[in-house]
Amino acid sequence: MDRIAARARVNKGMLYYHFGSKRGLYVEVLRDMLRIVNSRARGIADGPGYAVDKLQIWVAAIIEEAAARPWFPPIMLRELASGAPRFDPETFALMNGVFGAVRDILMQGQREGTFGVFDPLLTHLTIMPPILIFFARQRVLAAKDIAFGVLEPRQLDDFVRHMQRSALRLVQKEGQPQP
Repeated sequence: MDRIAARARVNKGMLYYHFGSKRGLYVEVLRDMLRIVNSRARGIADGPGYAVDKLQIWVAAIIEEAAARPWFPPIMLRELASGAPRFDPETFALMNGVFGAVRDILMQGQREGTFGVFDPLLTHLTIMPPILIFFARQRVLAAKDIAFGVLEPRQLDDFVRHMQRSALRLVQKEGQPQP
């Protein structure tokens, strides 16, 4: 907490006053990210447009938010791998809100006849891990200053396009042309 207070240029007592404990601060950091992503995802799902376009925008938005907070994907991976011991019902609800938004987009695509039949949760669970792993990997490579061959960090725009194509392939109806 001393280092956090020093970097934030606040008194350590203020951190304890506002967050109660180091765990309280940690949970609020998680919730803040999830609130932002949830709000953005919900806005996309509830906004105008066709599901195929919304899915593309949703994928780009998730990646943009992860890129804006490179510390978040490794934290989320660590939390999930350890059974999410610091996730309380409010934090789970925020995380589930992100899924709810993409589920609604996917169901819209099914109603529009552009998406095939699939399990929305499994589709979400197929899209999200590569995003988290991509940023965790980029962070490791940057920290280790590794830049050769297949280990080179990838460009964000290339990754966005790859994930958009991958997401569309997951949901497309059989017989539709590949994106």
